[in-house]
Amino acid sequence: MTRAVLLTLVGFVAAIVQGVLLHFGWPDTFLPQLVVIAVIYMGFNEIGILNSLIVFLWGLLVDLSSALLLGPWAGALVTVYGCLVLLSSRLFIDSPIVAAFISFFVTVFANGMYLLLGYEYSSIDWDDMNRIGGQALATAVVAPIFLSMVARKLRKRGSPGLGRSLAASATS
Repeated sequence: MTRAVLLTLVGFVAAIVQGVLLHFGWPDTFLPQLVVIAVIYMGFNEIGILNSLIVFLWGLLVDLSSALLLGPWAGALVTVYGCLVLLSSRLFIDSPIVAAFISFFVTVFANGMYLLLGYEYSSIDWDDMNRIGGQALATAVVAPIFLSMVARKLRKRGSPGLGRSLAASATS
């Protein structure tokens, strides 16, 4: 249970830091999606129903901080988490380069899901695409650092490294 509380705090801190950067005048286009990076960590390292509830709560927190709609980010993050759980047995994020590529594509996917869930029938313009691309690049730059830091702090006892790749190869 304490692990679930720690994981919940990681997402809350990520959402708070992301919101603080926005309020300090950081351009929205170059704002890294720290909550999406936390979801990437959860999708590759923490699989379970309780963890999907935690991701949903992170999404609700992002929705509440955006003050627009209640639910689109929660739905987008849970969808991303589910897709990452399905892919986590095939992909490994041990390398910082792979973590950056995965975070880039996951950020684009999460923002696309948000646009589909939040704007419904509104048109999507070039500014939205520019913002998504900038956020994906910023997230890809920050993701390897954030993922290694979170993995180091939350490493399970008996687990030799980041992700399930080392644990799976040790048993094979």
